[in-house]
Amino acid sequence: MLENIAIVSLIVGMVTAGLKIRFDRFFTILLLLFVFRLGIRNSIDIFLWVIMFGALTVIFHNRKKIAGLPAQMKKKLFIVIPIFTIIASWLGTLLYEKVSDATLVITLGILAILYGLRLMFIHFQKYEMEFEEGHPTIKKACGLLGPWISGFFIGFVGTSLKPLKIPFAIKVGKMNIKQVYLGNVVVAFFASLFTVAWHYQLSKNVVFANWYHDAIIGIILWAGIHFIYEITDRIFPPKWQKVFQILIGLVLVLISAKIFLLIK
Repeated sequence: MLENIAIVSLIVGMVTAGLKIRFDRFFTILLLLFVFRLGIRNSIDIFLWVIMFGALTVIFHNRKKIAGLPAQMKKKLFIVIPIFTIIASWLGTLLYEKVSDATLVITLGILAILYGLRLMFIHFQKYEMEFEEGHPTIKKACGLLGPWISGFFIGFVGTSLKPLKIPFAIKVGKMNIKQVYLGNVVVAFFASLFTVAWHYQLSKNVVFANWYHDAIIGIILWAGIHFIYEITDRIFPPKWQKVFQILIGLVLVLISAKIFLLIK
């Protein structure tokens, strides 16, 4: 067990350091499937703790910035988003409980391909990192639908769709990347927090001992990933990021074939 934790922490920590990903570490689910050899539901339930604590860490690091936000923005982040995500994650959990393991595996396999293609072909230009206002209609649509989409998918398969949502918001919506990122972090935190509770309350097979076991493994994994990320982040200079992103995207697309082999 400790050996597997070390392997997953090392791989995910280094990969996400190269990609500059601090919370929605989708790779963790795949390694829980292939290294730990866990079932799809156990992998999702453990990953929820990883994404929750990852998002909480980012929120903590940005606490001063958040404190300085306009009151209207803080109301949206900490009142509106929790209300949306508690309902959306409940709906996603209902679907999670109803579908077969094969459906969950197929869904994650498709997402792995889409995430991989995104890493390979979608890259941000410098001018895109400096957008300010954004397209009004798309900005409003993202603000309203984003928490529902992410909340639902976290409840369903444990991932917020961040790798697809952020490129859409920047490339199509011309939105400010810092605002988009912060909003996604807050959504991911509340959605994963509520999903942990929903999966425990609504599952027919989960007992407290199993829930507690998943929590401990998830928190230890998050701590290991975070530690590796922090010590390896500095070895990846910005000029390497695009090449590294393409390489990891290719690997993700290739291993997605192995994900489908898990279907029984």
